[in-house]
Amino acid sequence: MKLNALVIESTGFYRAMLEKILKDTGINCVLFSSAKEALEWPHHREYAFIIVSRHLDDMSGELCLHRLREKFTIGDALTIMTTSDDVSSLLLEANKAGFKLVFNKKDIIAIQTFLTSVLNNRTLNLKGKILYIEDQKSVAATTIALFKNYQSDIHHVTNIKDAEKYFSENDYDLVITDYYLKGSETGDDVINFVRAFENVDKATIPILVVSGETDQTKRTSFLRNGANDFIIKPFDTDELIVRASNLIYNKRIFEQVKQQKQELLELAMTDQLTGLYNRHSLFDIGPKYLSDAKRHKFPVTLLVIDLDHFKNVNDTHGHAVGDIVLKNIGQVLKNYCRTEDFVARFGGEEFVMLLSHCDIDAANTKAEDLRKAIEAARPADLTITASIGVALLEVDDDFNSLFEKADKAVYEAKETGRNKVIIRKIA
Repeated sequence: MKLNALVIESTGFYRAMLEKILKDTGINCVLFSSAKEALEWPHHREYAFIIVSRHLDDMSGELCLHRLREKFTIGDALTIMTTSDDVSSLLLEANKAGFKLVFNKKDIIAIQTFLTSVLNNRTLNLKGKILYIEDQKSVAATTIALFKNYQSDIHHVTNIKDAEKYFSENDYDLVITDYYLKGSETGDDVINFVRAFENVDKATIPILVVSGETDQTKRTSFLRNGANDFIIKPFDTDELIVRASNLIYNKRIFEQVKQQKQELLELAMTDQLTGLYNRHSLFDIGPKYLSDAKRHKFPVTLLVIDLDHFKNVNDTHGHAVGDIVLKNIGQVLKNYCRTEDFVARFGGEEFVMLLSHCDIDAANTKAEDLRKAIEAARPADLTITASIGVALLEVDDDFNSLFEKADKAVYEAKETGRNKVIIRKIA
């Protein structure tokens, strides 16, 4: 059975966007452009969501919700305010008016994400680790029982010292803290140590502040200091679960997006056949690599490795075998790289290696060892050899001139019999 939503929004464009989001999420929606229309409509049903704009043409969203409660039974509907104003400055008044959540209209994706998370069974989003800081035993016991009922792994502490210890030793999905703790400790202390944590991923963990504080300026300061949300104490348990679920779900969405960005970055910088860096990465990272070497005054050499007669491999044995050869040689090059070295497939059968803290004599030795390893590898049971050009970074070199020196050395190696190493010190 589909859930129902009541939407009261004066702006036609935004009303249409909400309608599309709700329908796409699988929610039936009843839409009104004014509070008057909504209040006079006689066919209201049970709603799972009530979404009201803060600024309606005929009255405020707060007053509209108040009159809805007077005239109809709202029950357990999740009440959501939408606004173009700054959310942090409105949370307290919105909560007092009966709104459990406030979303900025610009962040339409956040609304869609939240509704989807609720429909996908929000208890699933609470199967995570929560650090809970509360010094009142009775409140803590009730809250812990509530979250355990939602299958959360919740660690409870009563003071900042224990919170810091647990936080350092564990990975959490959410931190929930009461604002006023023992002695002079407050939720601001919790926010400060979390946000200042040296591990960036842990420093961005969402924080939910629980407080009986009624001063709006003080409540707004929670958010300015780095909290993600707050809830008024004493709180409605359903509201606490909804807010916690929303924060955990958004954290996981953020982590997924971050991982996807990393994967896309790696995809853009990596040669898919060999797993080495690609040509684009070489010209992006190479100049920075050389700049660092000049700044710290350590030697760098560049090797250009060109497989001999590779065209014959493709022509005689086919491109599938050619790919096997390239992949195998790529692995040989990886094996000969230290952590501080850089190796890329330049294109076709040509590879480039940047050797850090490596003078010309050491580079020559390494190039000879590499040449022998390539010949001994015998990928696809074929004897593959390589011509290698070596060039040392000089004071006046940039990446292009260094590469040109090594490339000329490769050309010389090929012209004088192949399967050899040639060192070229000047352009």
